[in-house]
Amino acid sequence: MGIQITFPALQSINDGVSLAFNSQLYAAPGIYKAFSFDAPSTGEEEFYPRLDMLKGLREWVGDRVVNSLSISTFAIKNKTFEETIGIRREQVEDDKYGFLTPIAGEMGLNASRLPDLLIAALMLKAHTMPCWDGQNFCDAGHPNFNRDGTATTVTNYADGSGDPWFLIDDSRILRPFIFQSRRAFNVIPKFSMTDPQVFWNNEFIWGVDGRCNAGFGLWQLVFMSKQELTHDNVEAARTAMASLRRPDGAPMGINGKLLVTTTSNFLKAKALEQNDFQPLTATATSLVPNQLKGVVKALENVWLN
Repeated sequence: MGIQITFPALQSINDGVSLAFNSQLYAAPGIYKAFSFDAPSTGEEEFYPRLDMLKGLREWVGDRVVNSLSISTFAIKNKTFEETIGIRREQVEDDKYGFLTPIAGEMGLNASRLPDLLIAALMLKAHTMPCWDGQNFCDAGHPNFNRDGTATTVTNYADGSGDPWFLIDDSRILRPFIFQSRRAFNVIPKFSMTDPQVFWNNEFIWGVDGRCNAGFGLWQLVFMSKQELTHDNVEAARTAMASLRRPDGAPMGINGKLLVTTTSNFLKAKALEQNDFQPLTATATSLVPNQLKGVVKALENVWLN
């Protein structure tokens, strides 16, 4: 039977598209929020302070000692992302546009999940991508200091052949990963009969776009491992993170507790979080107390799969 192409009819269709998009865009918070810093952006790129620039409190003797924050090595540049759909005018005339609402909902989901995808892509490549100190973000040779302030190196990466897991200190204001939002995603319609796309191509379109990006934050707050997810390997990662020091030799107080895993490792992580006992070895049947119970918190990140 079809419908007549009028502005009220097109506006009603557009209202349904916008409602479906926005209802999914804000339906649920992303997984990334548990271990990433949400940063608003007001320009082409943003600069962030490094944790090793902060020397900690000192006794005030004489003049203040200014810890100058360099902005030359730690910046995230925004990118623009878009997704666009279109339907023929004839599909509207023939009342064959019912698929528009679920498709618009999927576009809203895609926009809401983009931060998770961007952060997960960084996590999976963290051992191959350099950060502001010149080493890969997760690396065995990050510069650090001994108790007496002597320069040394530390590791926040353990190589192996398994699926990666990440131990994170999520108690800080700054985080190991940053999601930066410049312009929120919204849906823009082109359905006026005088719009060029409609006039020349006989097509109504809806486009979604926004500006954002993700980047590395502070490598000190994460330990990446591709070794087997075991009690001993997690404890070794916690110990390595706790060994980090400021230039004056004082501990940074890093406390790795959040255990972020793929689906394949999640049940192992959950067992470390909840079980009273654990196997003595990977092949042993005898059990010993699980000292990580209540210490680590497991989080499954399906975007790492």
